[in-house]
Amino acid sequence: MKKRFLAASMAAAMVVGMVPVAAFAEESELPTITFMVTDFQAGGSLAQENSDKVIAAYEEYTGIHVDWVWKDNGAYAELFATTLMDFDNMPMILTATGQEMSGTVVEAAEEGAFWDLAPFLESGDYPNLASAEPLTMKGLTVGGEVIGIPRLRELGRYGMSYRTDWAEAVGITEAPDTIEEVYDMLYKFTYNDPDGNGQNDTYGMEMTKYTGPFDIIQTWFGCGKNWQEVDGELVPVHMTAEYKEAIDWIKKLYDEGIMRPDWVTVDTSEWSNGCKTGKNGVFIDVMDSGRRIWDYFVNNEVMSVTNPEEYASMTLLGPVNGHTMATSGFNGFYVITKDGAKTEEDVKNCLTFLDKMNDREMLILADYGLEGITYNWDEDGYLVRVEGLDTATTPHVGLNQAVAYVPGYAEGENPLKQTERDAALTECYVERTRPVAVGDPAATYLPLSETYAKYGSELTTILDDARTQYICGTIDEAGLQAAWDDWYERGGADLIAEVNAAYQADHPVADEEVESETAAE
Repeated sequence: MKKRFLAASMAAAMVVGMVPVAAFAEESELPTITFMVTDFQAGGSLAQENSDKVIAAYEEYTGIHVDWVWKDNGAYAELFATTLMDFDNMPMILTATGQEMSGTVVEAAEEGAFWDLAPFLESGDYPNLASAEPLTMKGLTVGGEVIGIPRLRELGRYGMSYRTDWAEAVGITEAPDTIEEVYDMLYKFTYNDPDGNGQNDTYGMEMTKYTGPFDIIQTWFGCGKNWQEVDGELVPVHMTAEYKEAIDWIKKLYDEGIMRPDWVTVDTSEWSNGCKTGKNGVFIDVMDSGRRIWDYFVNNEVMSVTNPEEYASMTLLGPVNGHTMATSGFNGFYVITKDGAKTEEDVKNCLTFLDKMNDREMLILADYGLEGITYNWDEDGYLVRVEGLDTATTPHVGLNQAVAYVPGYAEGENPLKQTERDAALTECYVERTRPVAVGDPAATYLPLSETYAKYGSELTTILDDARTQYICGTIDEAGLQAAWDDWYERGGADLIAEVNAAYQADHPVADEEVESETAAE
């Protein structure tokens, strides 16, 4: 394993000289773990005034001393690869980033670099960590071994939100449930003067050069997320009839002027501005972005067009046609290394810390800091942040990077008093459980594909560009098919074969099923 990683990581080795070696804390009587985490604070994580009190608090609660190894977020991918080859100084816990496993992580797992956590999680000793959804854990499984603890995110985070007052203004009294009803709303938001100013100056849907909303819309038509299972095999969604139906529908929105015509030039940082400033009324992405637009209306006193005595609001919509796109269920994850955690007792100490950091007391510590310094409790028992604090210099800053949020705050235990907007978002998340939230069945297998490792980015670009060009009319159906053929010839065929080989190894056909099929023939 060590020779293979050394050869694979030579480029990353150049980074070593640029990164100071972490200085471990003084000896502690508590069991000690070493933990590599992302540093967003340029060396300021857990290094502020009163940070010693935060450290004392989590040590007393968890019974674990932590030697932190902070790595700069801007160069984290390179530093992660470097760390994987530094076998003599390996931290016990490494933080991996992203919503899926990279080829680097998969290769390391295949070489036996990480502990299989499944037996530990099944022991019942770590109830928080063991509560993660099985499908999320599936995405952190290599060769049948669970190698990661996810940093949990809502599965049903994606969806559609719209201006409630605009809907009222154009005569829509109920949230759209079907694709036809969504089209009707978008059309009326474009052509029925929803803001009441007598001008033709609105669009139904905001878009940006980030094409994630198209992926969400596709699930309304029955598409999977990137891939889907068809007759026992995994196929890319662009090879399904539902995909073509979906992009034809999006093209219709573009052709009819229902979405912003220059969307391919709109930077993501400006994306929500159209909805905030009354240029459009529908926003499709993570639902918390819809909530933030609603926050903007309230905080900036944007009044409703139908009731000038109330602030404008957003309706956070449930699934359209029974579906929406799921997240991976996590954003980043923790692995426990065999070169760092050399014994089972080391692993148990790591898991004890990770598990206890998900208890409510530690969630409050990581999210809000210290009572009397960064927050206080009001007379109703809700947490109130101290005003005027610089969040980058609070004593607890950085500690949340060590929290998996599995399962997060239990219902009714979030210490902040929820606004109407927070409650609407929470309700929306609850509604978006599987099978409503459609996941990617190939996510576990793509990192195992040599073709994906070499050409995955290029192949994805071919499909994304072809979809954009088709929607905007720069290529026709023949051009679209030509792009798909190009994808297939430049590695797509091999990718399908490799993904399905891994998938079938995980889903072997039972002997009796084969015999039954043979008899039927």
